[in-house]
Amino acid sequence: MNQTSSPATGAIAPGRKGRGTVTGLFEQMRVYLAIVALLIALCVFLSITQPSFATWANFLTILETNSVLLLVAVGLTFVLLTAGFDLSVGGMLALSGVLMGQMVVAGVPFWIAIVLVIVGAALVGLVLNGLLIGKLALSFFVVTLGTMSLFRGAGLVLTEGHGVSLYEFEAVRALGSGRVAGVPWLVIIALGVLVLAILVTRYTGFGRMLYAVGGGPEAARLAGIRVWAVKAAAYGICSGLAALAGILEASRLGSASPQAGTGIELVAAAAVLLGGTSFTGGVGSMVGTLLGTLLLGVISNGLTISQVSAFWQGIVTGLVLLAAVLLDWFRTRRERR
Repeated sequence: MNQTSSPATGAIAPGRKGRGTVTGLFEQMRVYLAIVALLIALCVFLSITQPSFATWANFLTILETNSVLLLVAVGLTFVLLTAGFDLSVGGMLALSGVLMGQMVVAGVPFWIAIVLVIVGAALVGLVLNGLLIGKLALSFFVVTLGTMSLFRGAGLVLTEGHGVSLYEFEAVRALGSGRVAGVPWLVIIALGVLVLAILVTRYTGFGRMLYAVGGGPEAARLAGIRVWAVKAAAYGICSGLAALAGILEASRLGSASPQAGTGIELVAAAAVLLGGTSFTGGVGSMVGTLLGTLLLGVISNGLTISQVSAFWQGIVTGLVLLAAVLLDWFRTRRERR
């Protein structure tokens, strides 16, 4: 079997004993140390140059404004671990927010609307993306590019291009702006999903199968793993988390827009790659995804409080994405030697 990442550490999977395992663990820790060091250096610099940065309120702001990104990035990590990619998460995010908003306006209880939208999104992602890519072996780029346009277009058709106002609904406001002990609900939900994702990828058979499929699909098949089913499940989970992200985004803004989440798939990809997950599959962890998301969040927050133009923020995000891709390329090349 090809070398894969251990669910627990992101290192080389069990099977290579001794020095190989230690080396793999060291490599993963080095990835974490690099991004943690960069994150700390950035925070120190911003704390010195921007007095308003190093405050508890600003820290909560960073977490709250990046909760949606974290959910999308966690879902994308599941797919990237199988050596796939999902371009449709932004479209699913927007469509899910619109569907939830229209259900609430039509009189459907808010919590029922949430469950229906998330379950429906997961099933659609599993069938449209998962089966077409996993079972029929179609290109993930072509399939998810098509569903991206499909989901985004469906949201525009349902709303005729207009947003759905949700501010008058108390339950929506409570979720979007409510707090528990001063911590926003959005942060609690996002971190709760992250913890659950860590447990799934590290300590369950499904998590081990994700790494096995990404590290070597043919070897995984010979080992008795239904590769297509694992891939389909990963895309279903990704779509379900994108739907949850869309619901939280609509609740936070008090309005569901068919244009929400535009470009978020690229920012989420940057966060996941910066966290050490590889485009080639089988390597990565949810902890790394969290670190990558925090790094992007701190950069965005620092640019905002420094009153840097939003146009420059787009340029910085693009440069970070390119850096993440190059980092993944160098990491993959080093592992092959």
